[in-house]
This record gives sequence, C-alpha cells and structure tokens, in this order.
Amino acid sequence: MAPGGPADGGDGDEDGVAEEEQRDGSAQPDEPDRNGVDSGRDVSRVGRGLVGQQRSGENRSRQNRAAGPPLSRGWKSHGDGVVVSFPRGTSDASSRLSLAIIIERTILDVQQVTQLIQQQGADPNVMPRVRVAGTTGGYFAFPLLSLCSDNLTDNRVTSIWAPDGVDVDTMTPVALSTWRTRALQLSVMRTLIESGADINAGRNASLPIRVAVASCNRAAFNLLMGQPGLQLRGRYLLHLPLTLPTDQPTEAHEAILLSFHRQLIQRDGTLATERDPDGKNPVHWVACRPPVWSQQFIESYIDLLVTNGADVRAVDNLGLSPLHFTACNGSHCVAASLCHRLAATGINRWLPYFPTCTPLAVAAGRLDEATQQLHEGNTGQAERDRATRRIPHLRTTIRVLLQAGADIALMPTAIGEDRRGRQLMLPEYATVLNNLPDDVMAAINAALAPQRSLAALLAPRLAVGPQEAPIFAWRIASYLFDMEAATQTISEAIGVRHSAMARRVRAAVEHFVRSAVYEASSNREVVGGMADVGGEMVRVPLQCFAIRGQQGGQHLLLGVREVAHRARLDEAAQHGVAGLVKGFNEHLDNDECQFQWQQLGCVERGRDGRATFRPLQLT
Repeated sequence: MAPGGPADGGDGDEDGVAEEEQRDGSAQPDEPDRNGVDSGRDVSRVGRGLVGQQRSGENRSRQNRAAGPPLSRGWKSHGDGVVVSFPRGTSDASSRLSLAIIIERTILDVQQVTQLIQQQGADPNVMPRVRVAGTTGGYFAFPLLSLCSDNLTDNRVTSIWAPDGVDVDTMTPVALSTWRTRALQLSVMRTLIESGADINAGRNASLPIRVAVASCNRAAFNLLMGQPGLQLRGRYLLHLPLTLPTDQPTEAHEAILLSFHRQLIQRDGTLATERDPDGKNPVHWVACRPPVWSQQFIESYIDLLVTNGADVRAVDNLGLSPLHFTACNGSHCVAASLCHRLAATGINRWLPYFPTCTPLAVAAGRLDEATQQLHEGNTGQAERDRATRRIPHLRTTIRVLLQAGADIALMPTAIGEDRRGRQLMLPEYATVLNNLPDDVMAAINAALAPQRSLAALLAPRLAVGPQEAPIFAWRIASYLFDMEAATQTISEAIGVRHSAMARRVRAAVEHFVRSAVYEASSNREVVGGMADVGGEMVRVPLQCFAIRGQQGGQHLLLGVREVAHRARLDEAAQHGVAGLVKGFNEHLDNDECQFQWQQLGCVERGRDGRATFRPLQLT
C-alpha cells in the first residue's frame, strides 16, 4: 500500500485538533489542513449566542476594520462572517468587556476596563468562543489577553482562528480591529493582568504568548515575557504560527519571529529538546507547517533548534522522522534544510512495521492522492483547490529528496496506487537529472574562480610578452590554489548526494578542476577552442578524461560533460526515467558517451613526454 502521509499537525496535543466537540463544544486552535497539512489522523494510511449584542457590534467592527489592511481571501472578521459567544452564565459586564472593549477596540481610556472589572464584576478570565457565522460545529475559546494582541503582520500571518464547520481541520483566520495606540493596548493588557487575568490561560495556539508571537507583536510579547509565573515548558512555544497556504510573511516578519523564538530558548534552553505526547520534537513541528516560509528563515530556524540540542533524526512514537512530515506536507524548504543535515540512512528512513515507507514514498503517495482528487468527478471545489495548491509543493519536495539521494529502489510497487505514485515521481527525477549539467558547470566555475581571479590579477604585472603572460600567471596562481576548499565548493554546488551517480559526478568534477589548475596551460585551454566534431564546429573544453585504447591503440579523450552525461544515462536507465536532455553535441546522439566505468581514466605525461594511462576508478 502506498503511504498516503504521516499524520499530525504536531501542536503537542493531537486531541486539541481532533476532538472538535468537547463536553461544552469547545476546541482549541491547533492545526489547520488548508494545504493538505496532515493533522494526525492519517497515520493508518502511512502504516496501514448573544444575538442582539452581536448585531449591535457589527457596524462598529466594520468601521474599525475599514482603517486596517484589507482582508485577504479567506479571512473574516467579527461582524463580517465571525460570531462570538460565551459560556452559559457569563455576565453582561464580562460580555461587554470582551466584545466592545477587547474585540472591537472601541475604548479611548483604560479606565473603562478598570470600571467594568472593579465596579461591575467583569471577569478578566472569561474566554470568548469564536466560530464562523452559520456553522453549527465547535468553536475556539480565546483568553482576553490573547485577543488583546494586535496582529502587526497586515494579516499576512494568522494569529486568531475560527472553525468553519463540523471538521475542525478546516479553520478560518480572523482579523480583529486594532487599538488606537500601542500604549492603549499595553495598558489594557496590564490592567487585565493586575485584575487577575491568567497569563497561562488557553491551550496550544490560543495561549497569550503564542498569539503575541504569531502577531509579531513585540510589545505584547515583551510584556508577557516580563510577567512572573509565565509557564514555558510543556506549552510547545517553539511551534511556528499556524498559517494558511496563501499567507505571505515578509522578511521582516520572519526576523521578528526568529528573535522571539531565540528569546524563548535563551530563557529556557530545554524548549528546543522537549517532546509532545506523540513523541514529536520542535523539528517535527516545523516540518508540519505549510510551505509559506522562506528558505533563509527555515535554515536559520532549524539552525537555532539544532544549536540548542534538537535532533533532526528523531522519530516520534510511530517511528516517523521530521523528513517524513515534510514529504507528507510538501514542506520543501524544510526538506532541503533537513537533507543537508542527514546521512543517507536518515533520508531513506523507513518504519519498522512498514519498510517501504520512506519519505520519498510518502511524497509520491501524497502526490498521487492529490492528482486523483483532481481527476475524480465527485471532488468538491474546495478540495480541488487544495489539491491544486498542494501538487507543486509536493513535486518540489520530491525533487529535493531525489537530489539528496532518496532511493527509488525502496519505493513500493505492490499495488496500483504505489505504481501510480512511482510514475508521477519519474518526471521529477528527469528534471533533477536535466538540471545536473548546469550544476556541474556552476560547480566548476565556482571552484576555479580563485584561480582565474589571481591569474587575471598577475598577468598584466609580469614582465613577459602578451602571449606568455597568461601561461605564467596561471602556473604561479596554481601554487596558491586551495584544492581542499575547491572540493568543498564542488560539494556544495552539486546538489545530488548519496548515490553512485552523485559520487561519480563529483569525482569527475574534482578531477576536471585539478587537471585545469595543475595540468592546463591557461584558462584558454580550460575553456577550449572551436573544433570540427562530427561535421559541426563546436567548442571543445579541456579533455582531461580518456578511454583506454584497445591493444595499444590510441586513447579516446573526453571532457567532463561526456562523463557526467554517462552517469546520467546510467541513472535514467536504472530507474526507467524518460526525457533526458543531453544539452551538448546533440548531433552525435550519445555516441561519444558509450563507455564502461572501468574503462575511464586519464592520460598522464611524464618528464620524458611519454603518455601513461591511469584508471580513475569511478565505479
């Protein structure tokens, strides 16, 4: 059976998502499923009213909203698609405190808060219940301190959510009005705290500190962090904010979030290593988020976690690694970051009870699932839209995994959906293989850049003729060339890893660079000149590879392009990949690339000028 995807949104308590209806009908915002981000219940597929008051506030809410940023698609606000209710027995004063003052932000003076609490008995710990208008399912209950935090992301990142149906996995972002001044916001929050509001009230994403983080509200965050008794452990505070797949956090928002999480870890370093009841650590949690964050932010965030002890190889109670979750959710930026930190065993990790459930198999299974949803006539438009958004992210994730050395041979093929997933994966591998020649050229140019720069600097300063200067400059520069640094540059520039093809291509590029620096006469020889090859004039770069001549015959010289293409041909043939593009000397087909790896070597010339064939052993 093809793995449909691991399960969990990873917000520390799966029940916080799954049990939408508690005894009082409440639920806590935990994990949305807006872009196929699994919330925890698909592991088996992997391993097997206050109506009058509401209406009276609608016009005020709309007026306040008009001054803020326009609502993005899918967002709603109080009085415009979102309703608020309260537990039975809530006093009128508590309702007014929640609606008119906190949610609608209508006050001018914090004294109104004080009067409602001290003189009229308003409860600073009341938790308004938020849901989408017209729905009959559960609701999300938020502490007033959480609702106080202005969302300073211009509604690019969600901080307040409402369930919009019976299924709690579908949630709607809620935009609140903003306070007239930041000072008023802080005064209201301080008054609530001084009046007994619990700074640790709520659960998961409704916690005041987590709402402040998601809102990028530094003032609210600092106020809460400065309160004695703030609980950090067991609150899963290193979760990234819940997001829609259409959210667009900016670089500035990402920087603020990173600073918040850095402060949290500085306060308590154990936050980076804590586990939720499902056995997931903070790396799992970030792998469960929709792919809306930049690669730079993800790299910095995972660096922060790893530096403070988080294990990228950790598995949860079901044996699922963070990479399994990136594969399931199409979180390709997280996948890329993890793959750079994992050995081949981590990239191809499988489950003890399901040995074919590798991250690549999970991603292919999810891609097949989304593709089938688009092909089925009974798929609703909302689900069709989610599948359409999900597919490109899954395809990118598959390419990331394949570049990192995910083993196609480990994928299941027992049943139809397994085979469909594998077939959908193959075009992505063709893309990876067709991008490899560009990576090879980029690696060569990056590795040779110091040699070329120094030679170009030296040449005009040498007291020799214009023809000899480049040759002498190249030779002098070679004495200062750092081959170890060049090897590291090559490794970073060539994305493919952990496969026979990757080892051969990297070794070939290293040999080319070494030959270019120490054997070539100048950069002109490295780049090569024009020559007649098979009846066409083409550029022939440095020919530093050779195929041993038969019975003393002449050795056949080759360039790095031919060697890299031979590696690609073998890889494509092994896995049945079609659509390979050669990219050079197309008129020759693949004739000059027909050799066995044990035949490949190079020609070395001794001091006497005699040529000797040396095998390169790229087998």
